[in-house]
Amino acid sequence: MYYPYFRGKQFDLLALRELIEKGLLSEKIQPIIEPVKNTATFQKFLLSAQNYQHPIYLIQNPQLGEFNTETGNIKLETVPARKASVVSQALETMTQRSEMLIIDQPSIALASDWENNQKKVLVPPEFRLLNKIKGDKILSLDHFTRLPSLNFYQECPDELFSTDYLNYQKRGFVGFSDFSIDSRIYYEKGYPSPILSLHLVYFFQDTLRIHHFLSSEEGVTQKEKFLVLMEEVKSWCNLLSSEQLTLGLTILFDYADKEKFPGMGVMRKASVMHHMELMSRYLQ
Repeated sequence: MYYPYFRGKQFDLLALRELIEKGLLSEKIQPIIEPVKNTATFQKFLLSAQNYQHPIYLIQNPQLGEFNTETGNIKLETVPARKASVVSQALETMTQRSEMLIIDQPSIALASDWENNQKKVLVPPEFRLLNKIKGDKILSLDHFTRLPSLNFYQECPDELFSTDYLNYQKRGFVGFSDFSIDSRIYYEKGYPSPILSLHLVYFFQDTLRIHHFLSSEEGVTQKEKFLVLMEEVKSWCNLLSSEQLTLGLTILFDYADKEKFPGMGVMRKASVMHHMELMSRYLQ
């Protein structure tokens, strides 16, 4: 089972919602959502997940954003979804009801009593934690390479992304989790850049790799940069099997064919859709 972790960013939620409504997100993918803003996009996503009966986990004590208050936590408790809780205090003192626990601070987890735990636990693969924590464990890793400048991706435009899906069970886990094409460290907004970027995962000999596409700085407009970038993506796609063409990629190609720039948000949405759809096909 795959539990991708999303921090409730607008275009991530739009990506998940569209996949759910189009029946393209496998039930073997159960997103964990840490909500940061109480937006219409968030509410519509929750409604879609409920209407289409797609399993998700909603973190009811987020550690940042608008819901990181007592009132915010109470609001989230009333949402009809499976709940997860970040272990932010000693486990034996937590009163929130949840079906999943998330390890954020190892020191708190190590000081807690886990003997009677019956819940699934999202945990990084640290020996002390794995030894201490009882119950079903979900492997949590951060695979996305976040660099301080987009230019740095030119040094390593293609790299291994993940093989967790191949070995998580052999390592004693009941599921695996990552942050998709984002990192564990939360950023509300990126820094402005004259370069457009697109991070696309793909399967190669059973391993999941990621290719970092960067536009040139030379284009006069964002549209020109996008169209040149998409020509590179099309050439790259032609080298892959047709099974790796997804709705997310199709959305981008449609904009390119119409010679329109969709905006960075839609590019982000499409790349998340692409990742989730590929994993859905693999896990099915």
